[in-house]
Amino acid sequence: MKRRLAIWFTLAAAFALAAALRYQPGWLQTDILALAGEGAGAPAVAAAQEKLNRKLQRSLLWMLVAPRGEAAALAGATETLAQKLAASAAIESVEYRWAQSERFQSEWTLLFPLRQQLLAPGDRALLRESPDQLVQRQLAAIYGPESGGLDLQRDPFELFRHYFTAGPALSPELHGDIPVQRSGERQFTLIRATAGATELRGRIETPLLALREEMGLWAEAQGLELLAVGAPLHTEYAAAGAQREIRLIGGLSIAAICLLSLLVFRSARPLLLSIFAIGCGIASGTAAVLALLGQMHILAFVFGTTVTGLAIDYAFHFICNRLRGDPGRDGDILPGLLLGLLSSCLAFFALALTPFPLLRQMGLFVGFGLIGAWLTVVLLFPALLRLKPRPLVLAQRLALGKKRWYGLCLSALLLLAALALPRLEFADDLKLFYRPPEFLAGEEARLNQLLPSRAESSYFLVRGENWQQLLQREWRLAESLREQQHAGELQYFEALSEKFPPPEAQRENWALMRGFYASATVEGFYTQLGYSETEAEQLIAELQRPFRALTLEEWLAVAGNNYRDLWLGCNGDGCASIVRLYGLDGALEEVPAIDGVTLVDPPREIAAVMSQQRDLLLQLLPLVLLIAFAVIALRTGPRRALAIIGLPLAALAGTMTALILSGSGISLFHVAALLLIFGIGVDYAVFSHMSDGGEKSYTLLAIAMAGVTTLLGFGLLALSGTQAIADFGLTLALGTSLTLLLAVLFFIGTEPGYSRSGNHMKTG
Repeated sequence: MKRRLAIWFTLAAAFALAAALRYQPGWLQTDILALAGEGAGAPAVAAAQEKLNRKLQRSLLWMLVAPRGEAAALAGATETLAQKLAASAAIESVEYRWAQSERFQSEWTLLFPLRQQLLAPGDRALLRESPDQLVQRQLAAIYGPESGGLDLQRDPFELFRHYFTAGPALSPELHGDIPVQRSGERQFTLIRATAGATELRGRIETPLLALREEMGLWAEAQGLELLAVGAPLHTEYAAAGAQREIRLIGGLSIAAICLLSLLVFRSARPLLLSIFAIGCGIASGTAAVLALLGQMHILAFVFGTTVTGLAIDYAFHFICNRLRGDPGRDGDILPGLLLGLLSSCLAFFALALTPFPLLRQMGLFVGFGLIGAWLTVVLLFPALLRLKPRPLVLAQRLALGKKRWYGLCLSALLLLAALALPRLEFADDLKLFYRPPEFLAGEEARLNQLLPSRAESSYFLVRGENWQQLLQREWRLAESLREQQHAGELQYFEALSEKFPPPEAQRENWALMRGFYASATVEGFYTQLGYSETEAEQLIAELQRPFRALTLEEWLAVAGNNYRDLWLGCNGDGCASIVRLYGLDGALEEVPAIDGVTLVDPPREIAAVMSQQRDLLLQLLPLVLLIAFAVIALRTGPRRALAIIGLPLAALAGTMTALILSGSGISLFHVAALLLIFGIGVDYAVFSHMSDGGEKSYTLLAIAMAGVTTLLGFGLLALSGTQAIADFGLTLALGTSLTLLLAVLFFIGTEPGYSRSGNHMKTG
């Protein structure tokens, strides 16, 4: 006993130490997009997505809406709202005074001396094709009603102002340096905020959602409408929901296990030991994921709570075997426990081999969780379990000699699956992970109606050997995207090269401006305004600026956050940046192929990854079947191993048939559930077959209890608000029910028990 205790404590300490070495704050993730993994993309694509995810995870946009004509009052309310948000512990920073930002002043100061080499796309086109129109445009502006603020000496044609203010088509009205935008009969202001990191504590907290509700009531009292959008709100909602599901699913599972254990065993000791085994399973699964991966998603933890339904199997089999009243017979159950563990681990560790984060985490969690529970049962239960013996005759009452029923059920299920297979359809969608609540989705739709454009989820990733080459490639891409704009297929795009052209383009701009200022057209412009010829020549001479080289790093130091976020930096593989798209109508199929330019579409990437992993799991199923068959055949012989494998195959066939006939598209999570059904089916068939005549009633009781608890552990996942988890739970509930039924039929239809002295069946 001391030796077993020493082994158990040594292994427990090793698990704890391995987890402690990799532990880091925030190890429990809540970001939905993190579930997609890196897919088949290059590291640069993964880095780009990670950078955008970090920004999205903490970015919030608040819109305050009022009827048109109340701009001044709206601006005042915006300032009050910004102060309230800044005072909240859930908000780290707030930005709303766009017109008087120090950043704008710094950027203007740096770039204004370079004004002869920086041009807006429209002005550059006019300079190339019809420079006279620039003069006519400016004369019309000078003699028009809004001629104030013109700088006729340094920026006479407002070319730098056009360049500096280029962006989405908005017409703000400034009130105390707060822009008030117009959209039809409504006016609105925008506040950008950065949320604090989402922290998961023992109690469920939703500070951002509470703040949104509180500020919404405040705005309503002011006669205003408040709209709040951003990933942090969805993350908080999903995290709180996952925490509730963990408590509900885990709590109901444990409660049902407790009730069942007390009713059957009539003693608290087996119950306490079973709960301890479950706790060890959850702890070892968590420690393994931390040690091997360093982090785990909260949805993987929700999936992982199903380890309770499997970990309890080993405890039930051991306890039911003890009801026979002879501790010396503990060794009778060990071969079945070991084969059951191996078959289940094959299924779960197959998930761990996939690059899909959720499945990998779930496979490791449940696989090592089962190992932890199994070790607890095998090492501690022999000495700690005390139970009064009880005779059972369940097997004798059920053994009616109907061996043909098992074969008939297998044949029928396999035949139905073959007939239904041509109707098989697949489904891969990001909505499987998360479906936003109506109140958040409604506000987002309303905000999108008022705001001219918001960034699309798809973007271009641009790479180059250095920043100069990167800007050149961006410049070529931008030319194509401007054509899409003119065609009405794209509203707007943000690129570093639009604000900071490559050196070659800057030199071309400088040459265009130099030729323009030296033309008679510009001299005539000044003389028409009343300047003498000498004064005009002097002004034109002062406008001729020397070319000045500026590095991208110098500009980024003063650029706005929206442009700094586009820059991914440089490393040994070169430099990378993002071109962000707004108001995309359809697909960008007309963009020519450019070296180093990749269109990244995260929703499509996620769907592709899900499809890829679904296909991979479908390919793993036959491999797992062959490995399980080989392992079992070493113990039982090929003939009996084939009979055992037939049970999970039929359960898989029946489950797949039901899914197809229900019209459900088969997703990655349905296939993952099928893999686990296979593991459960092999487990039950092994225990049924490995029972001697005297054990059969006790083994049947253990299988029945294990089936009920597995149904509870997995079936309760169907209550989840996340479609992927609900699909997983429903599939497993159906598959486990079929598996349990087939296991009982297989059990009562087999020959008398298996002889542990060799690979032969007993004959009497």
